Amino acid sequence: MPIEFEWQQTPQSIAIELNFNGDQPNHFAAKVATSTPMQSGTFIGNTRLGGSCNADEISFNPHCNGTHTESISHVINELIAPHQVVKQPLMLAQLVGITAEPYVSKNAQNDSYQPPLLEGDLIITLNKLTAVLKSLHKDVKALIIRTLPNTKDKLTNSYTTANQPAFFSNEAMRWLVEHTNINHLLVDLPSVDRLYDDGLLSNHRLFWNIEPGTHESSDTQFKHKTITEMVYVPEHIKDGPYVLDLQLPRMNLNAVPSNPLLFEIKLKK
Repeated sequence: MPIEFEWQQTPQSIAIELNFNGDQPNHFAAKVATSTPMQSGTFIGNTRLGGSCNADEISFNPHCNGTHTESISHVINELIAPHQVVKQPLMLAQLVGITAEPYVSKNAQNDSYQPPLLEGDLIITLNKLTAVLKSLHKDVKALIIRTLPNTKDKLTNSYTTANQPAFFSNEAMRWLVEHTNINHLLVDLPSVDRLYDDGLLSNHRLFWNIEPGTHESSDTQFKHKTITEMVYVPEHIKDGPYVLDLQLPRMNLNAVPSNPLLFEIKLKK
């Protein structure tokens, strides 16, 4: 039986607006995103410099310079572009808030990570995740996680060893894969994995069911799933159900800039 709901209002974007000439988010010490006027012979693509029109050439890293959506090709050799995965961009989504907790080894019970957790690592724990998802609607296909506290610094944060973001414990990610129907995970973190993780990407591998150490494609992998990172969900957008429009450009890359739109809805009982 199809799920029934009522539309409440116009959509709201949870993508970070990328400013090529000002402050912008950055991850993994990547080069900043830049925009320069095109030049070809005597032509310059800038009306302020005498050009007949404006035409910019841009340089950026989708993984590190803003809101982006990844396919399984982030980890495996085979190229499957995100737009080839998300063939029906409208889907039922749930927005939840979760407070990341610093890892303290003497108090740790249910959470671990590969490579091993370090004291003070900020993690989304198994207990926190299961607590907010205990009443998850069975038809929800996309999960949007807003980490708390939710500061506007996320719009321009430079994530480095001095400012390391939170990430999932392996148990939290494994539970999400095994106990929900989530195919599309959206987070306001630059990565679901630790900033420096020895290249293991253990949570990415769990989400896509990729064996540790391999980059080869297999039939057991979850190629129908995507991960969207570096979103920002303002406070006026409340936790609850939404229809998500995961807007993706038709670029044949393993990660592309994306514009997730949320339509507020009211589920009918």
